[in-house]
Amino acid sequence: MRISECSPAAHKFPRVIDRRRLLHVSAAGLAGAAATRFAAPAAARDDQAFVHGVASGDPLPEAVILWTRVTPVAGADPGSGRGPSATVRWEIARDSGFSRIVRSATVVTTADRDHTVKVDVTGLTPGTRYYYRFTLVDGPRAGQRSRTGRTWTAPATAAAVDRLRIGVCSCANYEAGYFQAYRAMAQRDDLDLVLHLGDYTYEYGTGEYPGVYGTTVRRTAPDHDTVTPADYRIRFGRYRSDPDLALLHARVPFLCMWDDHESANDSWRNGAENHDPAKQGSWRARKAASTQAYFEWMPVRPNAIRGGQHLYRRLRFGSLAEIIVPDLRSYRDEQLSMTDFREQQDTNRTMTGKQQYRWLEDSVTTSGARWQVVGTSVMIAPLVIPTTVDPQVSALLRDQIGISEDGVALNLDQWDGYPAERRSLLKAIDKAGRKGVVFVTGDIHSSWASELPLSAGHYGRDARGRVAACEFVAPSITSASVYDTIATSRALAPAAAAATTAAEQALPVADPWIKQVELTRHGYGVLEVTRDTAGMRYYFVDDVLRRSSAVRLGFAWHTRYGKPGLRRG
Repeated sequence: MRISECSPAAHKFPRVIDRRRLLHVSAAGLAGAAATRFAAPAAARDDQAFVHGVASGDPLPEAVILWTRVTPVAGADPGSGRGPSATVRWEIARDSGFSRIVRSATVVTTADRDHTVKVDVTGLTPGTRYYYRFTLVDGPRAGQRSRTGRTWTAPATAAAVDRLRIGVCSCANYEAGYFQAYRAMAQRDDLDLVLHLGDYTYEYGTGEYPGVYGTTVRRTAPDHDTVTPADYRIRFGRYRSDPDLALLHARVPFLCMWDDHESANDSWRNGAENHDPAKQGSWRARKAASTQAYFEWMPVRPNAIRGGQHLYRRLRFGSLAEIIVPDLRSYRDEQLSMTDFREQQDTNRTMTGKQQYRWLEDSVTTSGARWQVVGTSVMIAPLVIPTTVDPQVSALLRDQIGISEDGVALNLDQWDGYPAERRSLLKAIDKAGRKGVVFVTGDIHSSWASELPLSAGHYGRDARGRVAACEFVAPSITSASVYDTIATSRALAPAAAAATTAAEQALPVADPWIKQVELTRHGYGVLEVTRDTAGMRYYFVDDVLRRSSAVRLGFAWHTRYGKPGLRRG
């Protein structure tokens, strides 16, 4: 076992099952797996020392990340820089009563790490459920213990896995609503993993990005935009004090990727839409601050290629599936405007960066798993205004003005702003004969089910428009949907409902590869992968402004292995 040294690495459209067997692996693969249900810790909790809960993440067949934050003395709050060093003991066991502890050790944390503790526990058994906890060893709060967390390791690479269920979520604006979707995922007890695709936190000051009807249901901290390491640490601390998020982290391991709001809106490698160097200092310093806090507070395992840390990575779940998660913010070129038609088609424009693109293409096309699940923080399906159905007219517009044959892109923050790279990736998937690729996405604060044609302009007309993969976009946890953006007061509710309904009907007509879109509700998705199918069920919160609101199944779509294309249900 070893302690992770997780040091830092180098608005949206519009802004405007019962878990009887872990991962449902074959009985032989699960021999000896713990069968006890999640339980409270053996000793009583004391929230003075472990108010920010526990978490786990990035499960490998023989390793998993464990996380907590300790408050060793009063006043040693997130971002404060105060408080003495603290020695924390961690334990991981096969049972919730900790009678079968398999690994344990102590680790020292300090204010330099914001008193966070992150352990990469190795030497574990593949495909096995574990329970873990932390105890403060020294200082005036010595003996206080965290709640018990539950986690599991991924099955062995060659293990026969017949089913995988993944909770998919993103975009949790603390001030815009309550986190009922997190609570609903925690209460399911059938998820193998939560895939969080970014905007885990938001950088805005209090009241700057409200929810539906212009509502701010609760205040974040600090009350100004996050810029410094202390700011980002305080923001993480406020989010992690939410009981629903804390419960989900304690019950299911996470696989996380940042998007833009963990740093700043529409960020790219050298800046962001709402970063003002004159007032907020250099972008390099702000990005470093946000990265430092992210690695301290999130249960992620940084990867390294040629000695450089990065967050893009992939996790294998037996022979069934590989989850591939690129970083679509840290290396991208700056976003263009809608009328920069020729610049949009520049084959040198990149969202991923050259090195990461090679990794991404290789990961998808050479994976040894049956299914490849690509977690993208921004939508890859084209969202365009079609220019014409006449190929000759399309060619003329392309040659004379530079408009893509796919149409006029509406949101250049997503893959539409980097179409050459998207075409390269989809062609590589098609050329390699991969028949089990699905993209799962967050970011856009709405729900989508789409097919991904090699050429949107030829979709449904000829072989150039054949479908290479499918995409499922999950709704936001709370961040403003299209409806919310229009309905800035209750008086505007009828107009917002009419506008979103019209758009939901018009979009699949204009862009027929889009099979369904929902522009109002918040919630999460559950991606279920079996040998033959991969599909998403979309779950929606009745009212994010009410903490006790119910969460219900909305609709579902799936694709069949070997036959890229979407089917309802």
